[in-house]
Amino acid sequence: MFLIRLLYRFIALFETHATPQGLAFGVCLGMLMGLSPSYTLQFWIAFSLVFLIQLNLASLCSSCAVFSLINYLGGSLFKKMGISLLTPPVALKFWSAYFEAPILPFTDFNNPQILGSFLFGILALVPIFMASVKITQRLEPTIDHWWRTTKAYNLYRGYKPYAR
Repeated sequence: MFLIRLLYRFIALFETHATPQGLAFGVCLGMLMGLSPSYTLQFWIAFSLVFLIQLNLASLCSSCAVFSLINYLGGSLFKKMGISLLTPPVALKFWSAYFEAPILPFTDFNNPQILGSFLFGILALVPIFMASVKITQRLEPTIDHWWRTTKAYNLYRGYKPYAR
């Protein structure tokens, strides 16, 4: 009984903040988390924003997985972007001052792939947010109707009184 209640409360977390903006915030934050390794400062800042922003956890988890795959497959492209930012002679003075700061070296931007993927994430943040809102508004009625007609949803709703 306890495990069933725990399972339903966990599923209820994924139903919260299912507005188009909540889903889009989840996609954007999942993108930033998926594009940065888990040992960097920017990952942990994005992870802490999960608790501050009202977003959908299902969209966050799925977009984190998708963008982790994109980060893996596009590693050479991100590395080229990072090298183009790290190697110009004009930028050397900035990067040397940057890495002498006390906490900023934990971003690991001296790694070209991490810098390139973070730059891609920052540049794609607004377009991904706007596209996510538009796609969610267009597909939400169709996907919601499909989900409510599945057998898994009927089983979930059938056992709902035991969840409380």
